[in-house]
Formats: sequence, C-alpha cells, structure tokens
Amino acid sequence: MFNKHTTTIRKIARLTINSRTIWNLPHENPDGDTIGCALAIHHALKSVRREVQTFFSEPVPRMYSFLPGADEISVTQNLPDKLPDLIIVSDNATFGRLGKPFVDELGRLGVYSVHDPRHQPGRTTLINIDHHRGNEAYGDVNLVVPEAAAAGEIIFAIFRRLRLPLPPGAATCLYAAILTDTGKFSYSNTSLTTLEIAAELVRRGVVPHEVVEAVYNNQTTGQLRLLGHSLAVLKINDELGYCYSYVTPEMLAEFNCDLSDTEYIIDTLKTLEEPKVCFLFKVVDDGLVKASVRSRNDFDSAKVAEAFGGGGHYAASGFRFRGTLDEVIAAVEKEMRKLREDSQERKAG
Repeated sequence: MFNKHTTTIRKIARLTINSRTIWNLPHENPDGDTIGCALAIHHALKSVRREVQTFFSEPVPRMYSFLPGADEISVTQNLPDKLPDLIIVSDNATFGRLGKPFVDELGRLGVYSVHDPRHQPGRTTLINIDHHRGNEAYGDVNLVVPEAAAAGEIIFAIFRRLRLPLPPGAATCLYAAILTDTGKFSYSNTSLTTLEIAAELVRRGVVPHEVVEAVYNNQTTGQLRLLGHSLAVLKINDELGYCYSYVTPEMLAEFNCDLSDTEYIIDTLKTLEEPKVCFLFKVVDDGLVKASVRSRNDFDSAKVAEAFGGGGHYAASGFRFRGTLDEVIAAVEKEMRKLREDSQERKAG
C-alpha cells in the first residue's frame, strides 16, 4: 500500500529532520483519527528534540481527553506571529476544513493552499497527510493514501519507514485513531494491513480494552438521555431509503452535553436494519447545521456530502449547511431524490 509513496515519505523525513520549529494542526470538529495522529506526531517529534507545537481551535472532546499528551495541546484560535519551518496537517481533505479560525490566522501570516493565487512558496512548508479520496492536495507536500483505513495507518507507516521512535503514548494515540475510523474494526475499510498495524501497536504496549473503554464505554447519564431523545425524534423516509435525527442547542443544554458528545448517536442510527443510509443533523445555531452521514451496502455517503461541499468516505462522511434545520432536511430530501433518479436513469440506459 505504501511502497509507491516511498519518495514522498523520504521527502517528509528530510523536511522534518531539517526543521527546527514545527506546527501540528488537526481539522475542525476533531475526531479520533485527527486527534490521535496529531498527538502521535507531537510525541514522536518531541522525542527527537524538535520544537513542536500542537494547536487545536477547540477543546479535545471528552471521549478523547484520556489520550497521552491531550493536556499538552494549545487550545487557541490565535496562532503565533512567527511562522515555523514546517506545518503538518493530518486527516484533513481540504484547506478550508482546518476551520475558519485557523484558515484566517494562516491567511494573516500569508499561508494559503497551493491552489490559491496568494500562495507564496518558501514562507513555510505545509505537509498534508491524509487518506480521503477527495483530498485537494493543498500542501507543498502531499501524502494521500486513499487505501488506508485511517490517517493513523499512514502516520504509523511513516514512523516505521523512517525508523523514528514510537513512544508508548504515540502508540496508544495511533491505536485510537485507527480504532475510531474503522468503527472498532467493523467498517468495510478494515483491511489486513489495518489489523497488522493494530497488532504491532499492541506489541508496543497498547492495551486494546482500555482504549475501547475510554472511548466508547464512558458515557454520562446526560449523553444517554440525549441519545434517547434523538431516537424519539427519529424520522424514516421509506420512499427514498434513509432516516435522520437531529440535535439542537436546547437539547444539548437540557442534558448538559455539547456537540462533541453526539458522535455516538450516528453510530447508533447506523445499526438500523433498514434503511441503509442515516443522517444526524447537529444544529450549531440558527444559521449553521453540521451533518454526519453513514451508509451501508452499495450507497456512497460521500456523494451526498460532496453535493453540499463536504466529503469523507464511502460509508462515513459529513458536511456543513448554512441554513436552518428545516432547510437542511428539505435540501437532503431533494438531493436523495436526485441521486435515486440518477441511479434509475443509469440502470435504464
């Protein structure tokens, strides 16, 4: 899987070795993969005496706060005024998905996607490490491996190929990255390589059940009640073959939760025997809704997400929608109808 990327991996090695100062950034609304990768990189670079700073524009979700190094992250929406030699971004398909705070801050410092006419080579070097098939290749160096189940697999391959030390804390972080992006090794993206890497991480000291307990089996009573409420408002569209639920700010306040406490809801919706496609709409405010999409069998969830400017994987994707809850519900129904009609036309043709 990684052999054809050897040249790029070696280039990343040279850049890392020759860089004194390094910034390490995740994507917005960080999930287990981007958090695990960022923390693993943080551990590894510190172990070889690099000046690495890991910045998050929002707090680490509670379910990942146990990960080694989570307390070393700088949670801020303001980056330092002096650019580093190197910026590493992992598990992030588009420059914009770094989130508005970091996109604005990088722009203030003169750092843009290589596709942006304002891009100025040489200000700093931006490395993009990812596994999303729709990656925009926005970095100065792009290591994109769509065959990888998680970006954590790619980071592990880099460490192994370059013979970089893998501190125990980094191993736990990479295991969490892979565990969460494969749905506890249950998604169709789980491969032999995935399981071999997981086994190697266990050999290096990871205790699997401890990671599973911390991520999946540590819910508050408020989270369970929020789950119950979201299931109570579940709607099923039998005609178009999908279902949806939603979470509003009022629901979060009632059960003392925040948006990071909703990740498990979409996984519960996915367990339905029928339909095979599910949506969770998370209302941020009156003008913004974040949507998660999950699918099974032969439905490409990323097609729906891409129609709204988002993206992701075949079975798991997401997007942001500017508008109200009612508007996103109507827009998704329209898009699902269009996809069905397109599919029927292809079959007829």
